[in-house]
Amino acid sequence: MTREYDKWMRSSSSSGCIIFINQAIILVPNNIQGEGVNLQKGREITGLPVVSLASGKEIGSVDDILWSHPDLKIRYLVVGEHYLPFPGISAIGTDAVTISGPEVLEEPDEEGLALKSISQTGGEVVLTEDGENLGILKDVLFDAVKGEIKGYELSTGVVGDLLSGRMNLSPEMVLSWGKESIIARYNDSDRGGQDAVPDMQG
Repeated sequence: MTREYDKWMRSSSSSGCIIFINQAIILVPNNIQGEGVNLQKGREITGLPVVSLASGKEIGSVDDILWSHPDLKIRYLVVGEHYLPFPGISAIGTDAVTISGPEVLEEPDEEGLALKSISQTGGEVVLTEDGENLGILKDVLFDAVKGEIKGYELSTGVVGDLLSGRMNLSPEMVLSWGKESIIARYNDSDRGGQDAVPDMQG
């Protein structure tokens, strides 16, 4: 990277911009906003109460999130011993998840066993095909309205996270996903170089 790019990256990150490098790698500050997209971190909604709009009663809380990586879609929120299909969610707010009523909850099925989950992911090393360590998987980012997976948040360590924010790996770059490591398509051209880096401030 050039010195000019490094300087621009630091100033943009501190002001809350989301920075795309070849539309694949994003440096994500604490406040994540995408243009026209309501981005949500998976771990930030676990533990939120699930409230019925019909009765105003708390049905339970979000214990886990299940998603399909091949389809890049959130399938269910786990609420106690039940599954809450994503289309059954009325809204995901800062303090609660709302649903029309308990009738939208479903019994667990075999599909859920094959899905990725927040509780069983995180900590995997993300490697390039050349064996370069890009960071550690920390979270999943998704569109809170459509349930579409938008990225996987990586940490490069405490110092790196503080200086430039965490890195968001585009899900399309994931080639394979194992129990201990994730292999991603990534090379020197993805580092930006002389390419333009558009301002995606929300």
